[in-house]
Amino acid sequence: MFFNLLSTCVSASLCCLAIFCAVKARQHNTPPDATDAVRNGFNSDAAANSLRALKPMELQDPMVAFSIFASVTVTRAGMFTSLSEGLEFVSRLLKGFMIGFAIATGVSLLILPITSRGNVFQDMRQYVVAVEGVLDAQIAFDEGITMSGIFGRGSLTRTLTTMSRRNVDGGSPESETDLQVKIKDLQGAMTKLNSMHSTVHADLFYSRDEIAWGKLPAEDLSDIASLFRSLLLPLSGMSMLPEILESIAKNEGQRDGNDDPGELETRQEEVSRVMETHHARLIEAADLVRCGLTHFVFTMELISAKHLKRWKKARLVGHAHDEEARGQSLIPGDEGFTLCFENQLCAYHERRKLFPRALTSLEAFSEKHEGVGDGDGTGEAADPHVRREFFLILYMEHLQDDLLNAILKLVKLAGSKVDNGTMTRGRLIFPRERSIRQWLSLSHSRSGQTSSESRQSSLNPANIHHTDLQTRYPDPEHLPPANIWEKGSAVLRKIAHALKSDQSTFGFRVAAASFSVGILAYLHQTQDFFIRQRCIWAMIVIVIGMNPTSGQTMFGFVARILATVVSLVLSLIVWYIVDGKTAGVIVFLYLANVFEYYFYVKVPQYFGASVISIVTLNVIIGYELQVRQLGIQQAESNGQPYYPIYLFGPYKLAAVAAGCAISFFWVIFPYPITAKSQVRRLLGQSMFVLARFYSCMHTTIEYWLSDELGNSEDTGSPGYELQAARHKIFKEEMMLLNSLRMHSHFSTFEPPIGGKFPKKTYDDIISEVQCILTSMSLMAHTTQGLETGSVDGNNYQKTDPWRARLADIALKSADFNSHSITSLLCLLSAAIMNSQPLPPYLSTPDSFPLARQMQKVDNELLSIRHIGDPSFSAFIALEVLRSVVSFSLQDLVE
Repeated sequence: MFFNLLSTCVSASLCCLAIFCAVKARQHNTPPDATDAVRNGFNSDAAANSLRALKPMELQDPMVAFSIFASVTVTRAGMFTSLSEGLEFVSRLLKGFMIGFAIATGVSLLILPITSRGNVFQDMRQYVVAVEGVLDAQIAFDEGITMSGIFGRGSLTRTLTTMSRRNVDGGSPESETDLQVKIKDLQGAMTKLNSMHSTVHADLFYSRDEIAWGKLPAEDLSDIASLFRSLLLPLSGMSMLPEILESIAKNEGQRDGNDDPGELETRQEEVSRVMETHHARLIEAADLVRCGLTHFVFTMELISAKHLKRWKKARLVGHAHDEEARGQSLIPGDEGFTLCFENQLCAYHERRKLFPRALTSLEAFSEKHEGVGDGDGTGEAADPHVRREFFLILYMEHLQDDLLNAILKLVKLAGSKVDNGTMTRGRLIFPRERSIRQWLSLSHSRSGQTSSESRQSSLNPANIHHTDLQTRYPDPEHLPPANIWEKGSAVLRKIAHALKSDQSTFGFRVAAASFSVGILAYLHQTQDFFIRQRCIWAMIVIVIGMNPTSGQTMFGFVARILATVVSLVLSLIVWYIVDGKTAGVIVFLYLANVFEYYFYVKVPQYFGASVISIVTLNVIIGYELQVRQLGIQQAESNGQPYYPIYLFGPYKLAAVAAGCAISFFWVIFPYPITAKSQVRRLLGQSMFVLARFYSCMHTTIEYWLSDELGNSEDTGSPGYELQAARHKIFKEEMMLLNSLRMHSHFSTFEPPIGGKFPKKTYDDIISEVQCILTSMSLMAHTTQGLETGSVDGNNYQKTDPWRARLADIALKSADFNSHSITSLLCLLSAAIMNSQPLPPYLSTPDSFPLARQMQKVDNELLSIRHIGDPSFSAFIALEVLRSVVSFSLQDLVE
């Protein structure tokens, strides 16, 4: 509202200046002996001067109000014969805007107010439900792969290849078909959780600016959102299991071909036992997660006691045949829940120590291939018999530990808020001073604390790569300024960069499109036509509805016309169903607005069409009610003839269609700006940002191995700085990926001139980039989590001999120190952005590289006996994730 008021008042000020110039131009160019017709008629100098204030901008919502005010006022400026007449018009229009803003603000604040904090709490409840949905889908998938025997058959490839061929062969076993359904359910559940995570952070941004009555201040909400991210990462890694299996089947399937049938049969029994143990532990971990989340939401007063009672009743029913579960003392909402929960976690981790005895045959490598490659080492370096089951099972076990660690932090946070009295009473909560400064500032903070401190829409994805090159890397065409003239003239370069930017180009197109209609108001032959036929409607549609690319504009063209048709039909129904009676019209107008506002709220991707639809409905009905109240003669006093509703509605539809058509013309003329070109450009930028993220993540692992990472909560530690940098780069990459998906979607609305756009190929690349980003985030999260202690209460030991041995091997490894992935991503970025081929003979890193090297050095380092060591499970997770990155990079290169 503040920015809406500011933009409208600035627009009114500029319009006053335009009217002053127009009136003075009329006075200076009208002869003293002119007739009244000449003195009050059209004046070309006045029209030309009034055009100076017509600068429509709609890239921000307040600019929509700015542009509408300017368009309506300036197109009439040439008709004012005196300054007082023009200022009176501006005053009336400004009062109308202010009344509208005041009514909207009053209704929002006083009538059933909905606060951003309330939305955040609702999002948190839905987030918890989404987490439980992902766990249920994960358990169902694990049960499916256990029953189908994917691991137990000894060859991941043959089973998954059969699954992938089911569409070609025309059928498949029922268990494999059901497994594919469970994979889709798991992916859908994870997509919903990712969406909820974005929604939480979006609503959290505005909650900091509110003056509210509540118990939790903005700092606590930010802490909860950060802990939710600690939930999201392990769940993302667990939900990647189907993709990991498919990657192994695709990239390493041939390596299982040499196994003997007898060995495969033996492995079937071994791995079946492993999967049964893993599945049981996953169910146990999921049960602890549900209890912890339920206790958290109840303690934070996000659910009522009735909801908790229903949850406990459903839990007792679910465990009716489990005597041990029925007798356990882990009850959400109890005072001693935190201590009891920690005891349950300790017991959970104590049972993990039984793994070596129960699964003695689970090894990282096949025994018969130990010691191969004693000659030049090549054969052993490419050892095909890595026991992927070993790595994947321990990978999932480690992610379960991370998930339970995050749940424990949430439980402790809830308990601390009860202990310090935060949850005992409500209080008046004010915005933080820093939030207010950031709210009023036009610049963006360069600190790393931006992942949750600012909304993603505050940055332009198109500028991320360009701005980073300008600020961090030298200009290839200019040396640093050396004297006063060179430093002072740098301003001219900034102006030139601004004028040739995409935003400036788009602004020029909008100005040209709006002028195509607005010019009618400044020509003698068409000025009266512009006013009488309400051409300002088409001009407003152009200003608020034009989009940067042809795909978006074509989509908007169809959506806005369909929305206007719907509004036209609704307006006729509203008017004629009650025979034009005012009371009935108002009631049905309310119902029609409820219907249209549903799409405005629930389907934000149709925001532009929804706004046009809502405005059209209310303008049509409001105009007819106004004429009934004032009379036809008074309604036509502004120079616009009266039309009955059955003609006025189609007039509005024609204006919208004309405005959309003109917008589309100026998007493709003189040359089109397509969504397809934006996809390629943004994809190159995303890979460059991904290279920066990998470099930051790799540095984090290096510091972890060398005992220099420190605690991420210590502002002076490298871990804190690296975490801040990762969050900032992660946010940039997510913005680019969202823009990529949007432009890829809109590319389907563009005509295939000269050939079809390879949308599927680009979508596959976007999916691979997302997979790499998720894997890298998990790698950094894995090392960072060890610095704060494990969930079983055993503090992280920096003198851990196993990790010291790992560090000695890794830091001396040529593969680990090569940074080849960073170089490869930079090459991919440059090739895509510049439409150039990749250099020949590019290679991607091998899978499980450090594990293979550790096997050569000491095969006991990867024994299952080390499962109780947090560094061991962390290393296994890192190797799996690094292999996933290698598989994805291989797909990208191909």
